[in-house]
Amino acid sequence: MSFNDHQKNRVAWNEMVEVHIKHPSGKLKEFLSGWCSLKEIELNEVGDVSGKTLLHLMCQYGLDSLSWAKRGAKVFGVDISDNSIDNAKMIKEKSKIENASFIREDVLKLQGAIKEKFEIVFQSYGTHVWISDIYKWAEVVASYLLPGGFLYIIDQHPICVIYQTQEMTYFSREPQRYKGENDYLDRQYKIKNELVEWQHPLSEIINAVIKSGLSIEFVHEFDKGFYQVEDDWYQEGDYWYPPGGPCRYPLMFSLKAHKPQ
Repeated sequence: MSFNDHQKNRVAWNEMVEVHIKHPSGKLKEFLSGWCSLKEIELNEVGDVSGKTLLHLMCQYGLDSLSWAKRGAKVFGVDISDNSIDNAKMIKEKSKIENASFIREDVLKLQGAIKEKFEIVFQSYGTHVWISDIYKWAEVVASYLLPGGFLYIIDQHPICVIYQTQEMTYFSREPQRYKGENDYLDRQYKIKNELVEWQHPLSEIINAVIKSGLSIEFVHEFDKGFYQVEDDWYQEGDYWYPPGGPCRYPLMFSLKAHKPQ
């Protein structure tokens, strides 16, 4: 596990979240006016959360965490970024949402930091690339699930790496390090701090979940994306498409796995 690289990402995300939360695409004003940040797919696939306990890993500044809380879940959000968690707590106070808590921690070091167990562990959008050890991640997930509870993750499909970078392949094992890249949300902003990403083929994610003792219910793939990858991509509803419409390769995947009773 590359904890030093995780700390580099912590510094970079402390920088980036201050850009994101001020950017119109960060949708903070809309959220404070009642908008739900959750998208159609996860709402349908996770289902009713009212009265349930939900651990949201890598929650950034908490809009999805708080959206689940608005839908009746008791939520605990976790992120490695100090500024993300500070902003999540601020948004919680402004929204007057009581059934949500937040803690700053590296997901791979989380065991023991939270005492509760949860009915749902949720993780979404642009997260698995920041995890150096996907098998340790799955172990953490399983340790926080109650018997009968489930993991749900929705994210960019790992195959996208071969269309979006020249440096990595689908099976790359070495981390990608970059600095001075344009931010994905504010395309005019160049990120000052170094970022480190890891490639995890879909088979590795699935096998890590299985090895942790969870039983997979489904894996779904989608021909649409969750953000504007290039300037010429267009939006329909919650999702983004390249020119010409849905892709010939998957842009997102979702996975649901439960902990046996």
